[in-house]
Amino acid sequence: MKLPSIHALGLSIKQVLLRFPLQVFSSIIATLAWFYLAGSREGELREEYLYKIILIANLSLTLLLAGDLYAEVNLYNGRKKWGLRIVGLMICIGLYFLLYPIRFVADIYRVAFLMAAAHLLVAFSPFIRKGNLNGFWQFNKTLFLRFLTSGLYASVLYAGLAIALVAVDGLFNANINSSAYVRLMALVFAGFMTIFFLSGIPEDFEALEKEDFYPKALKIFTQYVLIPLMTIYLGILLVYELKIIINWQLPKGLVSSLILGYAVFGILSLLLIYPIREKAGNGWIKLFSRFFYVMMLPLLALLLLAIWKRVGNYGITESRYVLMVLSLWLFFVTVYFLFSKTQNIKIIPVSLCVLSLLAIYGPQSASSVSRYAQVKRLKMLFASKKEKDVAQREDVIRYLVGRHGLSVLQPFTKVKLDAVETRMEQRVTGTDAYRIKYDKIDTALALLHVKKGWADSDNKLLSFITEGTKTLSIKGYDFMVEVNSFQRDGKKQLNGIPLLIKTESSDLVLKVELGTDIRTEFDVLPIMTALKSMYTFNKNGRLQAIAGFSDTYDVPQNLMSITRKFDRYDLTFLVSSMKFYEKTAENRKDNWSNFSGYLLIRVK
Repeated sequence: MKLPSIHALGLSIKQVLLRFPLQVFSSIIATLAWFYLAGSREGELREEYLYKIILIANLSLTLLLAGDLYAEVNLYNGRKKWGLRIVGLMICIGLYFLLYPIRFVADIYRVAFLMAAAHLLVAFSPFIRKGNLNGFWQFNKTLFLRFLTSGLYASVLYAGLAIALVAVDGLFNANINSSAYVRLMALVFAGFMTIFFLSGIPEDFEALEKEDFYPKALKIFTQYVLIPLMTIYLGILLVYELKIIINWQLPKGLVSSLILGYAVFGILSLLLIYPIREKAGNGWIKLFSRFFYVMMLPLLALLLLAIWKRVGNYGITESRYVLMVLSLWLFFVTVYFLFSKTQNIKIIPVSLCVLSLLAIYGPQSASSVSRYAQVKRLKMLFASKKEKDVAQREDVIRYLVGRHGLSVLQPFTKVKLDAVETRMEQRVTGTDAYRIKYDKIDTALALLHVKKGWADSDNKLLSFITEGTKTLSIKGYDFMVEVNSFQRDGKKQLNGIPLLIKTESSDLVLKVELGTDIRTEFDVLPIMTALKSMYTFNKNGRLQAIAGFSDTYDVPQNLMSITRKFDRYDLTFLVSSMKFYEKTAENRKDNWSNFSGYLLIRVK
């Protein structure tokens, strides 16, 4: 297999720019955000928005692609096509300001539903108003194969260029940072792969209606890979169902994944061999199709039983909502293909797209249904005095606040939770964006007088921040190098002198090599031990934590730094922030910690 030539790539880029300008723009935006993210410090506030930009850029690419394909097949003029594009852009811009997937788990589900709906829309948008099933199948076959080809080309290109960077780094001591490889990945997979995929999207939809070519590899893949996998799943499930009947016990939750796996492999198999089902010698396809849907009936009963068990015990959550909807959809599809004579395969992506859209917002959405169910469950738990029910209150509160925010608990307190949540959000800066959810949970537990479980009360996660870190003065030092506990191989050059920095958070040691004669270590454990002692003093109430954030403390700079003096250099490691669990603060073995800071270098 040959990689595309530079000339062919240039022509593809030109054609794609003319046909899909906004999709290319979305690809560029995602690539640039990925570039910037690769060089940002972990935990910075801007990361939240960079991740959102990447997600929305990917969503806009598929949504706008579906709109352009619909416009092309219906011969829209330039004005109507751009009107449709502007509507798609406005939707994506609105979603950017509406969604906060890092702060609310419910928004992660919304993004997933949006992505699913947009991709499914691409599959059938050119065939909404016209087109037969052969054209629909040929179009999606082309997209499927093009995606696989694009992924293969991009992987080969990335591997080759990454090896070239490794060679340059090793042979010429170029000190290529690890972020260069991440940025290369962004350029290849978000840039090259996207453009290469878009260049292969069919333009002549009428020709697709007449095309009868069927890749033999698809039949082989289906017959010798997908169907055997599906058979293995079926065998396991039938034996397990027999065990349930014999032992008369409710099914385990794992059975849901196995049934969905069987359904996915089966439906995919039937879709891949759909065009050849009527050809001579392929009578086994009709038999297989009938067998698959017949066997789905007892498995669907088992699936519904497993879901009923989980929902009955713990209520509806977003993940269980998805399982419930998929089980009902599978029942509908099974009945349709068992008794319908038309066998219209377009119903599969269309119905899934509609369900994905319904799950995003509204009273029927995954978020609304799960929120209502869990609030109702929490009311029941507060009304109960049983020890088991009392113990479950904390988990439900954590679930509700983590997914829907603090205000969802308004029915349980007279405190204006909207105002409290707004004040907490306004204080979000830097790494606090990642901690705000947990601080909201702590606030909710305190307001509702619910005690934390053992893991929190007996082994707290403590945070210490150096005073004045945001306005750090490096007067008297010549160089400042940022380091963190995840830095494994930080090669740098200081005026031509090689500098190597390594951190091993498990050993709590920062290792530094400067030039050829300086080899030193900064042991963080003594700082940790001192901080634990400070916390023990503080938690008695004599000193207060940082306002709004429990178990987070400001520490004087002199207690967070270690200095090593040499003939030509003075090295100081200033710890800007540190997190660790209280019970493991003095144990080097099996210790979890997260620290970051700056290596300050003074040349004498």
